[in-house]
Amino acid sequence: MFTWKNSIGLRLLRYVFGCYLVVAVIVTVTQLIFEYQHVKSNVFDQLYDLEKTFKDSLVTSLWSFDTTQLEATLMGMKKIEIVSGVKIENEETGFISSIGDFMSKEVEVVSSEKTERQGITKMSIIPADGTNRQTLFEYRFPIEFLEDQNSPAVPLGYGHIYANEDTIIDRVKYSFVLIIINSVIKTAALWLFFLFFVNRLVGRPLNTLTSAAIALNPDKLETLASSEDLDAVIQSKHDDELYLLAKNFNQMRQAILEKISIIESQKNTLEKRVAERTESLTEANEELKHLALHDTLTSLPNRNLFQDRLELMLKFAQRNRTRFAVASIDLAKFKAINDSYGHQIGDLLLAEVAARMSKALRTSDTLARIGGDEFSALFPVMHVEDAEVIARHILKALDEPFVFEEFDGIKLFASANIGTAIYPEHGEDGETLIKNADMAMYQAKHSGVSYGCYCEEEDSILRRQLKLSQDIAPAIEDNQFFLVYQPIFEFEADRVTKLEALIRWQHPTLGLLSPMEFIPLSERNGTIMALSKWVLKTACKQCREYCQSDYPVAISINISGRIFNQAELPGLLEDICIESQVSPSSINLEITETTAMGKPDQAIDIINQLNDRGFTVSIDDFGAGYSSFSYLTMLPVKELKLDKSFLLNMGEKSDKVIKSMLDLAHSLNLKVVAEGVENKEVLDMLKEMKCDFAQGFYIAKPLPIEAVALSLEAGGYAQSLSV
Repeated sequence: MFTWKNSIGLRLLRYVFGCYLVVAVIVTVTQLIFEYQHVKSNVFDQLYDLEKTFKDSLVTSLWSFDTTQLEATLMGMKKIEIVSGVKIENEETGFISSIGDFMSKEVEVVSSEKTERQGITKMSIIPADGTNRQTLFEYRFPIEFLEDQNSPAVPLGYGHIYANEDTIIDRVKYSFVLIIINSVIKTAALWLFFLFFVNRLVGRPLNTLTSAAIALNPDKLETLASSEDLDAVIQSKHDDELYLLAKNFNQMRQAILEKISIIESQKNTLEKRVAERTESLTEANEELKHLALHDTLTSLPNRNLFQDRLELMLKFAQRNRTRFAVASIDLAKFKAINDSYGHQIGDLLLAEVAARMSKALRTSDTLARIGGDEFSALFPVMHVEDAEVIARHILKALDEPFVFEEFDGIKLFASANIGTAIYPEHGEDGETLIKNADMAMYQAKHSGVSYGCYCEEEDSILRRQLKLSQDIAPAIEDNQFFLVYQPIFEFEADRVTKLEALIRWQHPTLGLLSPMEFIPLSERNGTIMALSKWVLKTACKQCREYCQSDYPVAISINISGRIFNQAELPGLLEDICIESQVSPSSINLEITETTAMGKPDQAIDIINQLNDRGFTVSIDDFGAGYSSFSYLTMLPVKELKLDKSFLLNMGEKSDKVIKSMLDLAHSLNLKVVAEGVENKEVLDMLKEMKCDFAQGFYIAKPLPIEAVALSLEAGGYAQSLSV
């Protein structure tokens, strides 16, 4: 079948155009070479002119050591278009001054060669920033001082003017554009000229026959319905084969046109409906698929997609014996941000955090939002240490503040805790790796660090801590906690006048637990207030009759620093005393030095409120913290307890320290309780030093209230100590 691209006329045009194109390329390249040489020569001439223009100023600056004028001259030279940099040096001291981005010692000269112009050298350099290689032209000229025409010239140094080859190329580009435009215009004109004459002399006679045949193409309904070429053949009425063929085809065409029109109309309608339905279904499926596998807020993969990619990476790693890391990421203090600024700001912060962490990872890595402020990451590593490097990249991405201009420029800071588990060292299946990464993250958070890698030993400790932390609240409800009391002996009264309430936990599976283990956990998980209320209520209930007896006994209760500075504490304690029918004067509250001096102004206010309600406050473990009497003059406390380390490490110096502390405390009208009394010698020494109270295993170990009650009623402690 005849087509224009296969016509004789077009082939002829191709041959002519091809020959012309070869000639045009050769001529254009030649012109560009000559233009480049011409522009380069002009640049060299300008370099010579620059020497003449600025040389006197340079001589004056160097002769008079005027660095300000020298820098101004160099700045003026740098403003010239062709100048990329200027350097002044002499033979004695070398470098004097320079200007230009590449004029640093770190610049590496790759090659250097002289040009045909005197004093000009072509050199290739690599800039200090390591970017692409540059080609420069260096013009070196001497700088000499001539006092008068008869005096010899005094050499001051040499000047170096640098011109970048890119400057020459930029100028040549303009000529290149003009040459190309000229060639294109000539080519187009020649093409049109040949097209006109070839079509008129060769193509038109042949096209008369081929057009009639093309018009009979059933795939082109427009030619089947109306063909001027076919009509021209029919109207010519030349009794030849073409006329007869055209006439018969015309009759057939008229018969089927109506049927084809109906079929095409129905076909177009059907195709349009199918296309619309297919497009809508495709869009819906893609949207559903994305929603099913991605988080709507951050557009990150969700838990399901993360699990799929984890399984794929497991199979790949098992097959190729490679390593990869699973990271558990949790934002620090995000709940406080949500509570302070609202969920809208919280959602914006999550989206920004997700975007920054994504940029910190490679495109082959996976970052997913598991829920809330929890994220997980998946990335291949060669060594176990590589996981920490990548985690540090993620943490560094969160260093800069997050600013929300649309909300009055709110500036927020975000940090995270990251834990990692490595395949296969820390697990060979996805569930184990995720669980161990979570454990590493929790361990990092509890340890106060930003990153942690899974450790089996730390895992067992953390599991125990997590279990205890989860069991504290139910344990309060199930009465698993109980109190023991250690008597405190008063020397002046020669009897026990105080009981220190100490909490213990009888765990159903882990046995008897010390408060040193579960109190810090309670402070971290927020149950310390409920636990403290239980201690206060239980102590008041169990000791009420001893507080109201003829020889009343006071109760000393330790108060956690987490709740001491809360404004509602004094009122809460007063309500418990009223409910238990125990006078506040029978309750002594013990706080540590660190608690008292963490926020001294607030602590003083709380202590004053407690004193006004009848409570007494003592400083516990004195000497283990700030160990300064100066702050005691600020705090309105009634008593201090010497840390037991002073009595457990007795010696000549310790005796003097204890005596001095007792004297100073008494001078401040403070009662003193000495902890750690293990034998009669220490007790006698404290009595001789006029200590007010003593507490320790020699007097009595912590006992349940029933055992303490029997001894109190029988006066057993006073009798045993007087023996």
